[in-house]
Order: sequence, then C-alpha cells, then structure tokens
Amino acid sequence: MVSKLKKLSSEDLDNISDFFASVVEKKIFSQVKSQKEILAMDININIDYNDETEQLDIDADVDIDTDELSDLSDETINEVIDESYLELDEYINENFRE
Repeated sequence: MVSKLKKLSSEDLDNISDFFASVVEKKIFSQVKSQKEILAMDININIDYNDETEQLDIDADVDIDTDELSDLSDETINEVIDESYLELDEYINENFRE
C-alpha cells in the first residue's frame, strides 16, 4: 500500500511540475530522428492540489509544431504523456510520501 501524500508546499508543486515537464520533453525528443523536426513545443502542466483532502491532480498538455517531414503523431505524443505519468508517480512516491 502506498503511504499518504505529505502536505505539499508551492515549492513542492513547482518541483513536481518542472520534473513532469522535463520528462515529457525528454521523451518527445527521443521519438524524433532530429530535434530539428520540432519547430516549436509548449508543454503546459496544470496542477490542482487540495490541502484538506491532500488530493493531487496533474494534467499535461503538449502543443507541438513539427516540420512537414516529421512523422511524430498525436497518438505518439499521447503515449509519451502516458509513459511520463509512470515516471511522475515514482518521483512523487520517492519524494512526497510520508
């Protein structure tokens, strides 16, 4: 059984957001032959944390512009985000559980 989440500070939430954005970015870049395929990328991480219930909800939205030769699909990006959640879970379990 996973222990409960500790009370998270705004700094903790920033660290979680930065970690998650970094993982998503790294995994997306690993899916392309050259980083030049990605013309622009914006990763938005939305964190909702309720102090009273200690409920943490995290959503990722990736807006990406690729060149016409890139075969990076929306499906691949969604798979990358799903895989990134697994790493995020491990990070939270190791650093923010009591």
